[in-house]
Amino acid sequence: MNISIHIPIAFSVTLLLGPCVFAQSSSQGEGVVTLGGEVVDSACGLELSSLDQTVEMPAEPVGRLLRNTRGETHPFQLRLVNCTLSRPDPSRPGGTLPDWQHMRVTFDGPTDRSGRSFAVFGGSQGVALHIVDSAGEESVPGERMAPRPLSEGSMTLDYTLSLIGNGLPLIVGPHSAAVRFKLEYF
Repeated sequence: MNISIHIPIAFSVTLLLGPCVFAQSSSQGEGVVTLGGEVVDSACGLELSSLDQTVEMPAEPVGRLLRNTRGETHPFQLRLVNCTLSRPDPSRPGGTLPDWQHMRVTFDGPTDRSGRSFAVFGGSQGVALHIVDSAGEESVPGERMAPRPLSEGSMTLDYTLSLIGNGLPLIVGPHSAAVRFKLEYF
């Protein structure tokens, strides 16, 4: 069984500037200008190779899943770069806001195992995707993981993926999953 995990990124928003702006010219040629977007305040950048990741998991023997109820672990990383703890205050030139101190990750996507793991889709059955961080904390879809202290410069967040039994009969076949993540700084 192979699993391909696509992990897109979403940053948390700590500063939003207004909703979308629509402007329409007078009757001269008739047109519409649409502007949209958001301004975010972030302590770190995300290394480009961490933005969209595909983790190819090799075939997992059914026997191992039956014996261990869990497949082999496969590492992946989120690498934060150019982290700066100080925060200028955009409303007061020369002023500052309290320094960034912590960050928190939330993984989200379709759920399995009563919301405790991520669903996989495809021809296989009987497995779900499970994410664990380097401290052993299990990620629950849509729930924030424990805060981590921020440090200047670069940080690497280490995680592992594994298949885990979901209580349904095992059926062999290909599958895939999509998991999003969000980084929050505070």
